[in-house]
Amino acid sequence: MHHKRIGSALVTIFALSACASSPRVETATGEIATPATAAPANARTLPAGVTMNLALDQQLGTNSSHTGDTFSATLVDPVVAQNGRLTVPSGARVWGHVSGVTAASNATQTAALVLDFDSLTFNGRRYPFGANITETNLQKQGGASTSETVKSGAIGAAAGAVLGAVLSGGDRDKILLGAGLGAVAGTAISLGRSGENGVLPAGSRFSVQTTQDVALR
Repeated sequence: MHHKRIGSALVTIFALSACASSPRVETATGEIATPATAAPANARTLPAGVTMNLALDQQLGTNSSHTGDTFSATLVDPVVAQNGRLTVPSGARVWGHVSGVTAASNATQTAALVLDFDSLTFNGRRYPFGANITETNLQKQGGASTSETVKSGAIGAAAGAVLGAVLSGGDRDKILLGAGLGAVAGTAISLGRSGENGVLPAGSRFSVQTTQDVALR
């Protein structure tokens, strides 16, 4: 009985912590990324764990995008260091590529794109860049007044049916393995089931968390 009470307590603590914590994303390697709120220590380095808000520069979709296609996104909010110095200015661009595409041929399947990041450019210079998408905020086509903000930690098993959901854990594995993609790198985003517009429109917003330290000066 003593062990059962401890187990129940641990489950309760875990559940409460999950509800109170920031969204979490499981990467292709099984790592968990939790968005950080801390700013860089100085303007010379963009460390791993910094959250950045981006706007997609072009439309991506399961009918128009292919594995290997490149894309870019623009930094909406500047990244400022703890000492007040500008680390990365708004308007900087992040570049990446599509590392996986799964189409939905019927109403029981979920369309998805897998996006991976490669580089960051601003002030005429290019830097290596790695990040995971932690949250999306996009508009469905044909519904300009209806926006959806989707956080990975709040969706669970229903993620595969939600347009813009960040897929993780079993949802990610089921969809990608079903499409023969396996453990591809990058963040998988649901584009809904058959019958919905399987696209991420230009201007779609998403938050990313950096996964590597980058020397900027």
